[in-house]
Amino acid sequence: MKVIRRYVLFSYLSPFFKGLAALMLIMAVTHFFDFLHVFLSNKPPFSIVTVYYLNRIPEWFVLILPVATLLAILFSLGSLNRHHELTAIKSSGLKLHYVFIPIILFSLGISVLSFFMQETFVPKSTAKAESLFLQIRDRKPKNINTERKNFKHMGEGRRLYSIERFKDEKADGFTIIEFFPDSFRERRQIYAKKASYTGDNEWALRDGTIRVFNVQGELLSYTEFKNLLLYLRETPDTFAKPERDPEQMDFLSLLAYVGKLRRGGFITRGEEVILHNKISFPFSNTIILILGIPLALWSGTRNRTTGFFISIFIAFIYWGAISVGKALGTRGVLHPALGAWSANLIFLGLSLLMLKFSRIT
Repeated sequence: MKVIRRYVLFSYLSPFFKGLAALMLIMAVTHFFDFLHVFLSNKPPFSIVTVYYLNRIPEWFVLILPVATLLAILFSLGSLNRHHELTAIKSSGLKLHYVFIPIILFSLGISVLSFFMQETFVPKSTAKAESLFLQIRDRKPKNINTERKNFKHMGEGRRLYSIERFKDEKADGFTIIEFFPDSFRERRQIYAKKASYTGDNEWALRDGTIRVFNVQGELLSYTEFKNLLLYLRETPDTFAKPERDPEQMDFLSLLAYVGKLRRGGFITRGEEVILHNKISFPFSNTIILILGIPLALWSGTRNRTTGFFISIFIAFIYWGAISVGKALGTRGVLHPALGAWSANLIFLGLSLLMLKFSRIT
């Protein structure tokens, strides 16, 4: 039993690593030709382009792992089936699902590795790659000291900040919108032409207005001021550093960000979908491998070209199902967790159904 399991596992590993390398190469070449006009027009140093591609590798690696997993299972089991080796294993009295256990355990390890890379290497390397791409396009990368213009920030205590310009702890066009509890109806709006930070969470506002509304949205009072001191939880560091894209946050950072939005009373469906997807996507490697087992038994008598196109076709369907589930979760049609996991659940159900009617037993 151990010898046969080891043989089947090694039969799987060879096409897995070869397919992974080939897919990475295809991804890099495709990306290179997509942006060839940028490289030719700006003529960046070869060293910057090299470092840029090296920082893209972790993101591409995580993205194509499911495709490499499916490709490997179709090639390996298809070859074993085509040469009647699976038939010989069954004839010896062994059940095939016991033989496949090492491959499934390996795919679980790949899922854990995918999650680990997604949480550690991918956010930092992707941010670095985007910064380098700005340099390649002859643009300055953003940093916390760069002047920011026309942005909004969701703060603590159900406050929304709208700022026209911010730099060096000073703001122009500084607007604070406060909402009623459990709604997005404005309760109070404070606007100041100028605002500056005086320390200890205190802000000095100049030349502004204060509008107070009732629940129906009717204006209750209107006040003009020359100078106003406000105590706010937000500091200049809060506004100086641009908000990170939730897709580029690690799980714990995004979890904290969602909690912050919830405390402010904001709708967080989109962010919650991304949060759950950070767990669900890595485990697509295992689910798509289980799906590949009955497909490999079916396509075993066909050539490898057929297996390759089947892998690409299923991968596109899988990615499409993930996008649809995320969109439904973001819109509130599905619970955010269900939206993120819907593709995995659908394909897992399909996989188990196909296994039931396959020749695995």
